[in-house]
Amino acid sequence: MALSEQHNQQPMADPLYRKLHCVFFMLCILLAPLALSMWFSLCPTGAGDAACPDQGSSLAVLAAFRAMNPQLMQTFLFLTLIIPFLYPLSYIGLGMLAMKRSPWLATLGIACGFAAGIVWGVIADQMAVLYGMAQTGTNPLFVRVENHVFANWMTLAFGAFWVIGHQLGYVLLGIALVRARAIPLWAATLIIVSVPIMGPIAYGTNHGLLQILGYVLVFIGSLPAAFGTVKARDKQAVAPLGPISHKLSGSAP
Repeated sequence: MALSEQHNQQPMADPLYRKLHCVFFMLCILLAPLALSMWFSLCPTGAGDAACPDQGSSLAVLAAFRAMNPQLMQTFLFLTLIIPFLYPLSYIGLGMLAMKRSPWLATLGIACGFAAGIVWGVIADQMAVLYGMAQTGTNPLFVRVENHVFANWMTLAFGAFWVIGHQLGYVLLGIALVRARAIPLWAATLIIVSVPIMGPIAYGTNHGLLQILGYVLVFIGSLPAAFGTVKARDKQAVAPLGPISHKLSGSAP
């Protein structure tokens, strides 16, 4: 019987693509909130700007973009570029951990976060336009164009999708992860608590440091989830062989 149990717990070789799959989503889960916290820290109009950049003073925004350290500006633009790729995938990675035991909440959370991450592409385009305008000069005509663009209903709708989508996604996935017992309660709590900090409180008080704090909380809360993707795969690598093992061991099932 002991020999049968040993065969029954025989480790199965995990294909390379599955290992890469786990590492890929682990990195996305960790790098997405980290990149956003760095992005708000490097905001050309200052880390205290919760709506980075504040479109209420466009001349000041263009001046800030123009005056920013060139190396820091390139880092800021690089983060702006990679966020719309990392962010949607990070929600998929979080949702996959809770999908088996909390499928509805996990699916809704992924959908909200994925939609918000795609919208970041519009924000990235806006940063590129502001950077180009700033490099050309602080022409008042740029300010008029910019004000018309940001007053457009499509731009406002994209902004609403981003704000509501990524925050609602964190709340839904945080609850789903708790219900699925995929991560510790304290980690899920940090993810959920980050939402009012980076959302209503940060925008209401216009303190960008609260945005940074919110994404740092998400990063810390995501640590168990990120490493949980690898642990879950390790557990699946040991699979029972069923009746075959009993036949090989010569014992009755």
